[in-house]
Amino acid sequence: VVQDVGWQSGYGKTIVLDHGRGYTTLYGHMSRFNKKLQVGSSVSKGQIIGYVGRTGLATGNHVHYEFRVNDQPRNPLTVALPGDPPLKGQQRARFQQKTQLLLAQLDLHQRTQLALNSTASGQ
Repeated sequence: VVQDVGWQSGYGKTIVLDHGRGYTTLYGHMSRFNKKLQVGSSVSKGQIIGYVGRTGLATGNHVHYEFRVNDQPRNPLTVALPGDPPLKGQQRARFQQKTQLLLAQLDLHQRTQLALNSTASGQ
C-alpha cells in the first residue's frame, strides 16, 4: 500500500510503500512517479511505481532504496522476515488437493526418466 508519494528533503521525489507488519520500503531520487500512484492505493509485484532520477541531493541518476522495520533502516539481505501463518480448514484442504495432483505428476515423470535411463544403458 502506498504510504507516501512526494518530496522528502534530501531524497527528492520519494515513494514509501507499506508492506504490513511494520515493514516499509522507500524509493528516493525518483525523476517522476506512475501517474496512477496515490496514497492508500495498492501496488502489485512488478508494477512500475516510478522512474530513476536525480532529485533531492543526488549527484547522479539512481534510485535510493531503503528497507525499514518499524521505521528503522535494516539490511534487506540479512533481516529476518516473518513466516506466514499455517493454512487451516478449507485453505489447507485445497492446498493438499492441488499439491497431491502435482506430486503424482512429478513422481510419474521421475519413474519415466528412470525407465528411459535403464533402457538406454541396456539393463
